[in-house]
Amino acid sequence: MPSRRLLRLALSLALLAGTTPAFAAAPAGTLWPCIQRKVPTLAYGQMWSGPALDNLNWQADEGVAALVPVLVAQRTPIDDATKQVEEFAGKAGPDKKQRLTLLFAGVFDQINTRRSHIINGIERYSQHQIELSKRIKDESLALAKAKKAAQTDEEKAKAAELEEHLLWDTRIYDARTQAVTAVCESPVLLEQRAFSIARAIQNVME
Repeated sequence: MPSRRLLRLALSLALLAGTTPAFAAAPAGTLWPCIQRKVPTLAYGQMWSGPALDNLNWQADEGVAALVPVLVAQRTPIDDATKQVEEFAGKAGPDKKQRLTLLFAGVFDQINTRRSHIINGIERYSQHQIELSKRIKDESLALAKAKKAAQTDEEKAKAAELEEHLLWDTRIYDARTQAVTAVCESPVLLEQRAFSIARAIQNVME
């Protein structure tokens, strides 16, 4: 039997008179569904007090290029990342400051790129939810109409089929809505990682 709670949710969507559900509660004209403020790209000046990072070819330094993805990877605990920064600094030689600057340039570049991809994905996710909510609204109205008109067995069977479609779409919507909280945390976690690595690198600059 369909869940009464889910059916009530679906039917209530039909009464929203053209509005979209809480998932899409973003400023008008945007697709941003998160309570966190949307920051499309980070500015390194907010976290980095060292030399400018503009137009640095960090990939040209093999040691830097090898370490950057390790530091950026969220599977690398910050304590381990800090130790690897310290080890790198200890072996960096006379160009230590320049190489550490390249190291953060690479980390910052990669984190910014990853954040942008995630933010774009969140907005696509939001668009899918908005479209699904509209379909649920249409299905709710069709179901209410079909149930009211159902007299024959065939009409009742058709109404039951509409009810199953509505239940399935509502379950999908509900599961995605619950997942969005974790999804919205991803850009914030990457930003925090950038700050932590900037601090670790600057601590060994001199």
